[in-house]
Formats: sequence, C-alpha cells, structure tokens
Amino acid sequence: MADAPLSGFHHVALTVSDLAASAAWYERLFDLEQVIDEPGDERRAKVYRLRGTTALLGLVQHAGNDGSGFRPDRTGLDHAAFQVATRADIDAWAERLDDADVAHSGVISIPMGAILNFADPDGIQLSIFWDEGS
Repeated sequence: MADAPLSGFHHVALTVSDLAASAAWYERLFDLEQVIDEPGDERRAKVYRLRGTTALLGLVQHAGNDGSGFRPDRTGLDHAAFQVATRADIDAWAERLDDADVAHSGVISIPMGAILNFADPDGIQLSIFWDEGS
C-alpha cells in the first residue's frame, strides 16, 4: 500500500429534521459562506464553508426522517467541535451563545485547553474548543 497520509478533515455533515430551520440557526450563529444548495425530494442539503477556513459544514435533510432526535450516547457521532485560536476567543463564544439565547455548559477547563458545549435545534451536540498546544 502506498503511503498516503491524511491532511485533516474536509467536512462534517449533520442530518437535521428541518433544513430551513437548521440553516437559519447555523447561519445566525456562525460566520458561514454557503457553497452548495442542493434541492431534492429524498435528500436536500446545504453546505457551508466556515469563513476564513477550509472546513466545510453540511446540513442534510432526508425524506422520511422520523424526528427521533440526536443522542450522543448512541453509536455514531458524539459531538462536533469547532476550534478557536485563543482562550479569549472561547470566552467570547460563551458570550455570543448567551446573546443568542443558546443554552451551554459554560467554558470548562480541561487538560488540553478548554471546551464549551451546546446543542443545535435537533439536539446535535456541538463544542467550541481551544487547544492550548496549538
């Protein structure tokens, strides 16, 4: 097998129950640049670039979604974490979430730095992460 090292993550795609509502929520909270708006009957999606990065975030709505909601304790995604550059940035995100009336954990100091946990309208667990080693 040829050596083909990975260079990072390209995107994360999240299944949502209501694409329009979720898109509005993510657009309000994050600085996003829409790169794809994929219409469809069985599957619809919007893909965004986190402005100033190469990271992509996809929101996907599938027909027949039973709306049972996200649970981080099921096999699959536990959470998605967005990185910030400084400790001050993570503190600013706590204020931003407060201003947007988004419930959150508060900034939690951990051995690697700090994390701020919250959830989207479908209960998908999200975090803002500051890695003091980077």
